[in-house]
Amino acid sequence: MCECGTVMNKVVAVGLGGAAIATGLVGNMAFLSPPVPSAAPIGGGLGFCNRAQQGRVYVAIAYPEAPNQWKTQGWLSLAEGECGTLIQGTLTNRFYYYLAESDRGHAWKGTHKFCVGETRFVFTAADHQCQGTEVRWAGFRELDTGKNVPSFMLNLE
Repeated sequence: MCECGTVMNKVVAVGLGGAAIATGLVGNMAFLSPPVPSAAPIGGGLGFCNRAQQGRVYVAIAYPEAPNQWKTQGWLSLAEGECGTLIQGTLTNRFYYYLAESDRGHAWKGTHKFCVGETRFVFTAADHQCQGTEVRWAGFRELDTGKNVPSFMLNLE
């Protein structure tokens, strides 16, 4: 279920560096592991699960809708332990880009810049146009869903 709504005002984002995150300790040594997919959305689609224990997480995505035309949409609001779907139906792209920000200041961000809104939004031309009030450029991470994969679920940890 998507509870899309108001996202927090300006977020202080803390990047994790690459796609790796600490997931546990072995002796005195921390081990790192990339986020792994969870069960895919029923009927196809692109979904996310909040497994981070960082409070409520807000997720936005970006993807090519046509040649040289990028679309962004957000925010999917997920409580701790909750999962939700941003794209319904069979995935048509292999690569998507995502940005997630928690209400505790934690963020999953990257270097691919797209336009986002401070409240629920859908933008076209999101890779080269970002004008107006309550909009900003933000860095998204690349997500490879796999070749010819109809659905994908990513755990945010």
